[in-house]
Amino acid sequence: MLIDLHVHSRHTPGCSLSPLDVVRRAREAGLDGVVFTDLNTMDGLVEIREAGKAEGFLALCGVEIATDRGHYLAYFPDPERAPAPPQIFGTPPWPVQEVISKVIAMGGAVVAAHPYDRSIERPGGDVLFSLEGISAVEGLDARRKAAVNDLAVEAADHMGLPCVGGSGAKDSLAEIGKAATLFRDPVRSEADLVAQIKAGTVFSVAMGVTPGPPEVRSPRGPGDRRGDRGGDRGGDRGGRDRGRGRGDSRGPRRDR
Repeated sequence: MLIDLHVHSRHTPGCSLSPLDVVRRAREAGLDGVVFTDLNTMDGLVEIREAGKAEGFLALCGVEIATDRGHYLAYFPDPERAPAPPQIFGTPPWPVQEVISKVIAMGGAVVAAHPYDRSIERPGGDVLFSLEGISAVEGLDARRKAAVNDLAVEAADHMGLPCVGGSGAKDSLAEIGKAATLFRDPVRSEADLVAQIKAGTVFSVAMGVTPGPPEVRSPRGPGDRRGDRGGDRGGDRGGRDRGRGRGDSRGPRRDR
């Protein structure tokens, strides 16, 4: 299944996209599902559920959390039961490790979002290597520069983590469908989404850029193709041994 894991709606400041329009565009773009990750809020949950039901399309809810060191995508197995971020984390700026630990304690999964994007306030950069509990890295964000994505892929490689992809759509419906995440097994709910992200059976996919089949990006590096959508890619995260992660002798790169 191809799912865009990073889309905003009018519940994010500065964004005017409606969940219903996003869902319709996602279908037109050839996606199998979309996850709304509004900034620091899940207030759009009811509207997201209604949009998915109206269109008979998989529309799930997560959240993009701005911490004191970077942005992180959090997905909860049952978002209806998850408190609002301020209730979970207290007064901002929210300490990054505390945010990750609390999401994990609630059964959720955490993805480092565009970690090398210096245009955001308090970017994360190589602090990524010191964090515990991250399940994946956003190796492909269609709104970010190629160099930002390439550094994220390198970080995922170093840590032995899978890469996911998303459009990061915020300004226009046309942004939706330019990047997505390939899930090996069916996803029917947030619980399925969380389980597969944690299992590492996910791969970032570039869409709508060049003719031919979607390009699957993994921690092996940009441009590595893994065959078509139908093949069994297994759960070995591109053949990387996750256990070498932070103990790899190469050491962390300098933040660029």
